[in-house]
Amino acid sequence: HGSRTQANAAQAELLGPALAYEYTGKKDSALAEYDRLLAGNELSGETLAKAALLAGNIRFQNGEFDAAAILYQKALDNAGNLPLVRGGAMHGQAAVAIENKDYAAAVNLLEKFIAEFGKRTGDLEDRYEKVEPADPVPTVADALWKLSLVYNQMGYPDKAKATAEKLLKKYGDNSVYVDRAKKLMATL
Repeated sequence: HGSRTQANAAQAELLGPALAYEYTGKKDSALAEYDRLLAGNELSGETLAKAALLAGNIRFQNGEFDAAAILYQKALDNAGNLPLVRGGAMHGQAAVAIENKDYAAAVNLLEKFIAEFGKRTGDLEDRYEKVEPADPVPTVADALWKLSLVYNQMGYPDKAKATAEKLLKKYGDNSVYVDRAKKLMATL
């Protein structure tokens, strides 16, 4: 057990310089370091997945959607059962599909994401009693929002409205998404 802990610590340490660049706003330097690490054979497993996800996010922010998609897939392939990394990679893939106007792929990816990570029921009594299941990632409301927009873009106002209603029911405590969903529903 001790040797695995040491191996995990060594893996995490390899990400240190890239993370330091990222936290200080030096995205280009962070990306160069992630690229260097990903090109070598030093990283493996979950650490490789984290580096690929973070590099994918920078590529996405730079408008390099195809490069981001490749990195998100690499993150997904190596994430194991880490929900934050898996969820981030899946959400990233959906965002790339939306940017590329591949709405059918975006719907498929967002529905898979919501099915895997959307655990909240919207039952207010359960929420009040603190027994409502929690989502393992914090971005399910955003995925529902994107899905309602994509349905609307594809010309499916009924699906867009149903998805916005689901967003209101399950995430009615999130004022940002409540406001957006209500505004969208008023136009449908």
